[in-house]
Amino acid sequence: MPTTQHAARALFRTLGRVAPPAALALGAATYWRVGAPAPVRPADQAVHASARRTPLEHRPTFRGAGGPITVASYSWGDPGAPGVLLVHGWRSRASAFGRIIEDLTGAGLRVVAYDAPGHGASGGRRRTGLDDLAIIRRLSDAEHAPWAAVVGHSLGVLGAGIALHEGVEAERFAAVSGLTSVRVTTDGFVRQAGLPWALRDAFARAVQRHGLPGHPDVYERFDLVRRTVPAAVPTLWLHDDGDRVNPHQLSVRLHEAHADSSELFTTTGLGHNKILGDPAVRARILDHLAAPAPADRATARRPAAR
Repeated sequence: MPTTQHAARALFRTLGRVAPPAALALGAATYWRVGAPAPVRPADQAVHASARRTPLEHRPTFRGAGGPITVASYSWGDPGAPGVLLVHGWRSRASAFGRIIEDLTGAGLRVVAYDAPGHGASGGRRRTGLDDLAIIRRLSDAEHAPWAAVVGHSLGVLGAGIALHEGVEAERFAAVSGLTSVRVTTDGFVRQAGLPWALRDAFARAVQRHGLPGHPDVYERFDLVRRTVPAAVPTLWLHDDGDRVNPHQLSVRLHEAHADSSELFTTTGLGHNKILGDPAVRARILDHLAAPAPADRATARRPAAR
């Protein structure tokens, strides 16, 4: 672990013991920081450069974020082809799906993606699930038909899955290295920062008050185990069993919560990010998108948003 991370853990651990309110305030402020945008990887430069770009004006949901920002959205493929929406993870960007974008357009599909606030070429410094929901809805409203599929990675799985639960229409969903809930991310911060575990619940409340004081239901709303993807949307969970960012068990839980309408594809040795470029993973996603619809799809009903 780098020296700076050791020092930060020591600070949080000490403050957590002697001054819990200060530890919670510092932790809540740190939790929301995205950091410097990830650059486009050399392997993805050609795909990134070939995109059609459409800037979107978006008003961030984070408290004190100020006025509207510009969100970078992208599209690839035949403009008249069925659309697939991609939603990237934390500290990533749309171009991280480079190989998958090539696969999808090669299969005759049109791909739409965006850089989340604070990521890639988009403005802002913070990203919340509410931002993803608003942007996904806006892109979906511009479509003339349901998405042929939605593909998410990491944090993008949670935002995309909840968007589907709340009424965004898609034929299929592929979720790579996904998260079950927002609470998993705050718990992960507590562990990584070295905060005393006894402050776990207080920290979750502090995060909500600091960034989204007008949304007290954020933990209930962003829970993909309880607020599932509609059964009418066949779902494929893909996860590496050695993922050190999001443990494989998260996709196991998601698969169990969607047992009647999902499959779980497990890899070994790919970790959290390399899984996106793996040929077997990419082939499995294409197979999932090409599979015939279930016979009972026409009678399945979408749950009402809660």
